[in-house]
Amino acid sequence: MPNIYIIYRAMFANDGTMHTLGGIENYILNLCDVFSQQGWHCHIVQPAKKMFSLAQPQYTVHGVTTGLYRGNLKKHALAKWVSKQANKHNDIVVFATDSYSVTMADYKTLAIQHGISWDKPRRSKLRLGQYFTSLLNQYKYLSHIKAGCSLVCVDHNFVNWYRTWFNIEQQHIKVIYNFYNEKITENEFEQKWSEQNTTIKIIIARRFVDYRGIKLIAPIIKQLLPQYNIQVSFAGDGPLKPYLAELFANEPKVNVIQYGPDESFKVHKSQHIAIIPTLGSEGTSLSMIEAMAAGCMVISSNVGGLSNIIINGFNGRLVMPNRQEFTQVLTTSLDSFEQSKVLAYNGIKSIEQVCAKANWAQHWVETINELR
Repeated sequence: MPNIYIIYRAMFANDGTMHTLGGIENYILNLCDVFSQQGWHCHIVQPAKKMFSLAQPQYTVHGVTTGLYRGNLKKHALAKWVSKQANKHNDIVVFATDSYSVTMADYKTLAIQHGISWDKPRRSKLRLGQYFTSLLNQYKYLSHIKAGCSLVCVDHNFVNWYRTWFNIEQQHIKVIYNFYNEKITENEFEQKWSEQNTTIKIIIARRFVDYRGIKLIAPIIKQLLPQYNIQVSFAGDGPLKPYLAELFANEPKVNVIQYGPDESFKVHKSQHIAIIPTLGSEGTSLSMIEAMAAGCMVISSNVGGLSNIIINGFNGRLVMPNRQEFTQVLTTSLDSFEQSKVLAYNGIKSIEQVCAKANWAQHWVETINELR
């Protein structure tokens, strides 16, 4: 049985507690769950101030000192440590993000690409300097793709961009969409979307930063509050939290909440509409897929991998990330309760196979077996 070495930035303390649990960290833990069920032992390798190893039921965490390496260069020290532990003929090395990949000749390696992050909107018209900066950024991201390293992408958006630069037949690339863990039942869906529920519940589950569209959607919510019987939840945290607190001070129709990854399905199951107003840097959003599986009608920007999941007018609403279109489509959705229910139901049906965790797991097992 192979060992799977997963190289990533520090996510554990030396006592096994986690520093953070975001989308990528959650992805890694779910991979370990899948791999351990196959009898493959997982090793999560990360930078640490002092060397340590800590065995957990589904993985072993290895903290590796990185010497003089700083920042993103720590990955070289981690790869060097793995090269001394791994069996070239049997073991697999997984770079949890493509930016953390390095060339490891003769080893079986794979990198995960979680969605492009260089598509965030510019604040001014494109100048010559910005043009060359953009080219340099694209070169930097292209340099993350190492020769001989397989690539798993969470959307086709990256693949389409990559093929404008290179012949993708020379690179082993596979697209595996993100996944959901739980799905709402038919009875639960009907109860949620019953016409007796006169209050429409809306959730915006995003990190509170500019590029996630918080300052785009918040004024729209403010504008529509007096016109509709709605209850709005901003779920998350970040530097724009004070902005939301000030904008919606003493507003009983709006609350700001936080929840853990294991609570996402439960929270979304009580909501009718989920808004994804992101401006850039998005793959096949885990929060969007979870919202659809929980029976929410999704209104989303047509950014990144989001358009791989939503077909506008069939299983959700897909719009340009601007105030006019979001205002119009949200108003239409609130005015057309039955149509929103249909889109929500189509959303469940459109992802229940392709985005089910069992399907995601099967694709990953197949991918690892192809490398062996």
